Amino acid sequence: MRKLALYLLPVLFVLSACSNAQNAAPSYDETKKMMTDAIQTEEGKKAIRQLLSEEEFRKQLVLEQPEVASAIETTLLSKEGKDFWKETFDDPKFQKTIATSMKDQQKEIMKALMNDPSFQKELEEFFGTPDMQKQLENILHSGSLKKEFEKAIQETISSPLLQAKWQELILQAGEVKPVGKDDKKKEDDKAESGGGK
Repeated sequence: MRKLALYLLPVLFVLSACSNAQNAAPSYDETKKMMTDAIQTEEGKKAIRQLLSEEEFRKQLVLEQPEVASAIETTLLSKEGKDFWKETFDDPKFQKTIATSMKDQQKEIMKALMNDPSFQKELEEFFGTPDMQKQLENILHSGSLKKEFEKAIQETISSPLLQAKWQELILQAGEVKPVGKDDKKKEDDKAESGGGK
């Protein structure tokens, strides 16, 4: 039995040493290297793409970091950014989109103000003052009212909503069918038969 114990003792030491090595956690550098290697594989890239496409994960991303805010400000306030926005806002289709998207909010604000008793009272007081009534009367009887109407009409004409509509109408008007030889003969025949009556 002693011989058996002598043979088993070194085997137990070897086995216990192996089990301790397997249970030991890898160091930070080893973990970092494993993660970097895993991310650089196609499976790792696919997993990251999938994670970024999940809506819940995107909601958890917070863009309040100072670097992000700085990058946005630099981009928007740069000369190229200003030129981009100026060019973009000159486009009637973009203007129409912005005006349409804000239309509902503007209506809600106006409705809320019109239903607000304090706002109504301020309007009544403002238009009820003798100076304001006198000014309104002078405006109604003056030639400047015509200019104000012209200005209002010009503002309406230059409205982004109307500009986009006018572009559509102009394009539709430009798509008139060209008159062919057969159509021209029919028109000439109609003109001649109409002229004889």
